[in-house]
Amino acid sequence: MQRLSGVTDEEASGVATEIIEASNMFLGRASNLVRILAKHSPYVARWFLGLVASVRQPDLGSSSSVRLRNLATIKTSMANECEYCATHTSIFGEALGLELQDLEDLKGDLYKSSSRFDERERAVIAWAEAMTKNTAKFSGEVWDDMRRLFTDTEIVEISMATAMFNMINRLNDSFRTELETEEYNRRQGDAVHGRKIEQIEAYAGRFAETGAEARASGGEQVTSTGAREAAN
Repeated sequence: MQRLSGVTDEEASGVATEIIEASNMFLGRASNLVRILAKHSPYVARWFLGLVASVRQPDLGSSSSVRLRNLATIKTSMANECEYCATHTSIFGEALGLELQDLEDLKGDLYKSSSRFDERERAVIAWAEAMTKNTAKFSGEVWDDMRRLFTDTEIVEISMATAMFNMINRLNDSFRTELETEEYNRRQGDAVHGRKIEQIEAYAGRFAETGAEARASGGEQVTSTGAREAAN
């Protein structure tokens, strides 16, 4: 059973509504984790959403291959045995063109000999696994492959995706976040195309105005007990 409640569309107001709408736009749907964060810490949740979208999605800030970043997030989630995130990232991977055999070969060490991945992809998967297991700092060979095959920008963005999903894995496992339906999560595919960096910049650009409006109206936010209290 999920340990913390999330805000529903009907309950959401103010900043929480802004987060839900942005999540629908940039991620295709609002996950239960986003709903938990929007309910209990909305002013942090909106920055969290912006980070996730810019690091994970195509055309919202990151310039490296979205396929490579996605492979990193899938392998991270699998290595951490986070069923919630492994399901999300795999479904998103399918929307990006991954096939079921690709996902199967990402398990364990199968990717190392799989013909379904090229040299760059295998290097990314190995790097994500090393970062997740905290062996990257010792692994010269894995680092050497990254250094040889990728630009500094690519290394940073792939590493950001890996590190971010290590955090997200821990949050979901610790909160026992309930997995949404497959049909709901397939909405991630709706956000693969047609989103622009100007849209996420506009989203962040509204923070000062919407935050001030929320505080001026009483600064209310829903607490974990369902009560309402002033932020100040």
